[in-house]
Amino acid sequence: MFRQRMMTMVLVLAALTAACESDPLAFETLDQIADDELQAVLDAESGARDPRGDRDHVDRRPGTLFDQLAEQIPGFGGIYRSSPCVIALVLTADADAESAERIVRAAIEPIVARHCADGIRIDIVRGQFTYIELRRFLLASRPLNNIEGVAGAYISFKANRLVILVASREVAGKVVLALPRVGIPERAVIFRRARTDERVHDTATTD
Repeated sequence: MFRQRMMTMVLVLAALTAACESDPLAFETLDQIADDELQAVLDAESGARDPRGDRDHVDRRPGTLFDQLAEQIPGFGGIYRSSPCVIALVLTADADAESAERIVRAAIEPIVARHCADGIRIDIVRGQFTYIELRRFLLASRPLNNIEGVAGAYISFKANRLVILVASREVAGKVVLALPRVGIPERAVIFRRARTDERVHDTATTD
């Protein structure tokens, strides 16, 4: 019985993965990691507190840690916590992984020294989009909020995509049709079904 249940779970997960890869309207099902000091630091520095980009003005927005890392690391796609004291470093194919890991470790470890006394582990994850591109997509997504049923958007570093909150699959279809008008490539977007009372400025997270 246990083996049968495990096999069923594997098949379901495989089906969900295949759907996300082949269906542009598939909804995001990424699990959130429980908060801790490391997660709090990454949320604060990634721009999760400013999900709509309302404060993202070149002449006024102070450079966050993610902004600084993007300047130092070509191909930097962001970082996220994958387990206690372990972060995934997202890099595009042309990035220098060894140099990037060294820069990120030097930047993060002093900040979380109390929580991660033995340091952090860094796992390299390949992505298609850089942090700078994802921020640009987020800002470009503002007009999409005028589509009825769209509750906003945020960056998912784990998915290396822009996540758009929509009320239904039909609304997602309307967003896909509108993407060329705002200059966002379809492959850079995934969808998450929004709760009826959810707006991204109330519940935004980056994972």
